[in-house]
Amino acid sequence: MTDSKILIVDDELDICKQLVGVLEDKGFDASYVASSEETLEILKKENISLILLDIWLNNSKLDGFQTLEKVVQIDNSIPIIMISGHGNIETAVNSIKKGAYDFIEKPFDSELLIFKVKKALENFKLKKKIQQIGKKNYVSKIVANSVSMKKILESIKKISKTESSILLFGDVGMGKTFVAKQIHDKSNRHYKNFRVVDCKTSNIEKFEIELFGNEVNQVTEFPGIFDEINGGTILFKNFDLISKKIQGKLLRILEEKKYFRIGGYKPRPINFRIIASSKTNLSKIKSEKKIRLDLLKKLDFFYISLPSISERVKDFSDLVEIFLIELNENGYRKKSFSGNVLDFLSNLNNIKNFSQLKKLVEWIVIMLEEEKDEIDLVMIKELVKVFFDEKNNQFIDNNEHMDCTLKEARENFEKDYLEYNLSKYNFNISKMSSKIGMERTALYRKLKLMKINNTGLKE
Repeated sequence: MTDSKILIVDDELDICKQLVGVLEDKGFDASYVASSEETLEILKKENISLILLDIWLNNSKLDGFQTLEKVVQIDNSIPIIMISGHGNIETAVNSIKKGAYDFIEKPFDSELLIFKVKKALENFKLKKKIQQIGKKNYVSKIVANSVSMKKILESIKKISKTESSILLFGDVGMGKTFVAKQIHDKSNRHYKNFRVVDCKTSNIEKFEIELFGNEVNQVTEFPGIFDEINGGTILFKNFDLISKKIQGKLLRILEEKKYFRIGGYKPRPINFRIIASSKTNLSKIKSEKKIRLDLLKKLDFFYISLPSISERVKDFSDLVEIFLIELNENGYRKKSFSGNVLDFLSNLNNIKNFSQLKKLVEWIVIMLEEEKDEIDLVMIKELVKVFFDEKNNQFIDNNEHMDCTLKEARENFEKDYLEYNLSKYNFNISKMSSKIGMERTALYRKLKLMKINNTGLKE
């Protein structure tokens, strides 16, 4: 049995028993009640993970819709799957607008029921996990010490609670995806899914199936992103690159509030919010006609332009602190940067975006893993030179390291770095030790430990 409690609310006893039987066969803990009054009473006493709620709920003080609204007010983290009569699509759409997670039609398809239940419980566990960690302020907070970001933050606060579509414009690596997630988390859809879809693809057919899902026949079906996102938010990255074919289908969805799986004939109700991001500004998107004008008109974007890195110098120290905390949580020793290091980094012209700044911070921490916990300027100057040395930068940017374990990635970085500096300082161990900020005996041990050829070392 699972530790998730499922409550069925239906005034038809046969339906309740049927659902309990199907769910218990799959190991779920399920019980049932017949009225809104019993439902609300149980919520006071028990921790319920999922509710299957009949839309009509006859012979009850509140009908299904009213019960739904009441439950959402009490605890909007509990997913609710509405039970509707066959073909009652409009009613199902309305229930999702009112806060339901999903719906299922009578008569039930057992496999589809279990699929929806599992997805709903996954969603519930994720939301509870987020609540338990308190959305750690140092990670989820948008850093806004600079004037430009304070203005952006005000815009985000205002627009989050609306249903407006949003276009985020900014250079690569400036946090468009992070901002989109913050908008979702602050919106009335925060208890639903948030998905990121990259429109930059050469395989349009595969992209279409990922979005819409696929039905090979009446028995075999493959849910898509639209199945998962109902009631939530989709971020379309590189929106200006979305194919004309998908643009047409997206426009139809926005107009009709329903979609069809690839190969399917059954309309599926859907309600979601669109956030788009692009490194091309809106006026250029319009002038180059990259997006259909009717689609742009339908979306009616609220436009947010993220400031460049040069406008956010005051945000550097807080962002670096966030990166250091995240690295510590991922298994690295807790490190801190001295004030002169932060000043040095904030004045580097080489840093083009915050993704690059994050990678630089990771690089410094990895290289100085065994050194003292407070990192000072002497320790990092040579590391920064190596990081921005284009001739040797390929081992830093090498994505193969990302497929290794943390231990392997660290060893790969260290070995490349030490071999590079051995060559750079002509195997002069004293000079190399001084420049990279590592004590000589520790450096000897490290070279031996990593089996780096140290033939010809000079004092």
